[in-house]
Amino acid sequence: MTLSVVIPTYNRRHVLGTAIDSALSQQGCGPVEVVVSDDRSTDGTTDWLATTYAGRPVRVLTNQGMKGPAGGRNTGIRAARGELVALLDSDDAFLPGHLAAAADVLRRFPDVDVVFGRARYERNGVPEDYMGPNFDRKLAAAPAVQRDDQVVVFGDGFFSHLLAYGCWFNLSTVVMRASAARELMNEQLRISEDYEFWVRLSRRHRFACLLQPQIRYTLHDENISFEADHQAAGHAPRLIQALQVMRGYPGMAASDLALIDRQMADILFDWAWRCRQAGNWRQAAGLHWQSLRRGRLLDNLLALAKLPLLALRRGSGPGTMAGQG
Repeated sequence: MTLSVVIPTYNRRHVLGTAIDSALSQQGCGPVEVVVSDDRSTDGTTDWLATTYAGRPVRVLTNQGMKGPAGGRNTGIRAARGELVALLDSDDAFLPGHLAAAADVLRRFPDVDVVFGRARYERNGVPEDYMGPNFDRKLAAAPAVQRDDQVVVFGDGFFSHLLAYGCWFNLSTVVMRASAARELMNEQLRISEDYEFWVRLSRRHRFACLLQPQIRYTLHDENISFEADHQAAGHAPRLIQALQVMRGYPGMAASDLALIDRQMADILFDWAWRCRQAGNWRQAAGLHWQSLRRGRLLDNLLALAKLPLLALRRGSGPGTMAGQG
């Protein structure tokens, strides 16, 4: 099988070479091309690539405008020539054997279209068990139809599973048949664009999971998750936007809509809690009411009952309930 590795980038020249080299050094998987989708970098990325990878199977595409992560990946996917498409972020790196392992799964299971796997997380070169327990818990809960010591193949219920458990695997571990990849990401989403893509694909395509680590993922401040975001809002509005896109899929079962509503309720509740921590009482109250309408009735009623007391303890001022009319 031929493989295209799509790498979107913007001003990541200092790490991009590691990602590209990890793709070009893959063995036992057939011919590999790297498609770099540059979002109009200003750090000399394109000139450096032209010099450094001259004569290598590396193509560089420049977006006409800054398209963001989803748009950059779509540019690369549209141009990909391989039978399989692998995604790789510019600050990640494939581990040896990743593409061969994914291609082998897709050969063994013709009905599987999307393969992902574990990630090895590192901070300053030191391994960190950043997502291990969470990954294991959600993998165990996923609807498996076949399993061996290398791979788990999921059944039709994987769509509902993703709605219930969220996105629990790393984008850079994903290898897809080109036919699935060309369904493309939603370019209106700047957060959770990958999650929405996997959910949408899982309605019509079967997924599988490789049990061994497939990539090296470097933890740094630019890739912290929503859960680690100290801003009162964090990425919540954009997460809600992604869930609203999913809620608009045609033919959704009532049970699946309920799963989406529960996710929205949880996100809104967490957002409200962050607003409370920041002293934004009126915004917190509004968010608790929105969360209540989606679910978590008792939690939100209790939180709303506590808000006036919390506001009095903290004192009036900008953002307090007493200070806004």
